Amino acid sequence: MNISQSNNEALKNPWVLGIILFVMTFITVNGIFIYQAFKNPPSLVVPDFYERGKRYEDTQKRIEQEKALGWTGVLMIPVATRVNQKQAYEVLIQGRNSVNLELDIVTINAYRPSDANADFSGEMIKKSPGLYSAEMSFSLPGIWDLIVVAKQGEQEFLVTKRVTISP
Repeated sequence: MNISQSNNEALKNPWVLGIILFVMTFITVNGIFIYQAFKNPPSLVVPDFYERGKRYEDTQKRIEQEKALGWTGVLMIPVATRVNQKQAYEVLIQGRNSVNLELDIVTINAYRPSDANADFSGEMIKKSPGLYSAEMSFSLPGIWDLIVVAKQGEQEFLVTKRVTISP
C-alpha cells in the first residue's frame, strides 16, 4: 500500500484517511455521549415542582411584606467561633428611622446544611429595646445558617447569616 499525497486513489491519500478518521471519531464520541445521556438522566425534573413554585411565590410575598415594614436587622456573631464553646450571639433590630423595636418574641434557628439532625433553635433574651442575645454552642464544625425570626404581633422579620464553626 503506497500512502502519499500525490496518490490519486482516495483511500491511499493521507488527507482523505485523516478526514475519515476524524468523522469516525466524532460519530463514536457523540454515540458515547448519547448513550450516557440515556443511561444517567440529569434528574432536572423535580417531582414537587408545583409546590416549590407556590413556596417561592409565598417567599416573594413575605420579602415584600418585610420591605414594607421598614425594619432592619444586624446579627452580630463572635469573631472566633469554635465547637462546644458557649458564646453570645446578638441581634439588633430597628424600625423606621432607626427606632429600636420592642418585640414580642425573637427566636434564633441554627441549621446545618449537611446534617439536619444537628439543627437546633432557642429563644433570644432582650438586653435592651431592639437588642436581643442568646448563648449558643455548636456541636459540629462546618457551615451553619443562622436565622433570627423576630415577631411583633402578626408581623414577622427575618435576619439571616451563614457562619463557619471551627473545630
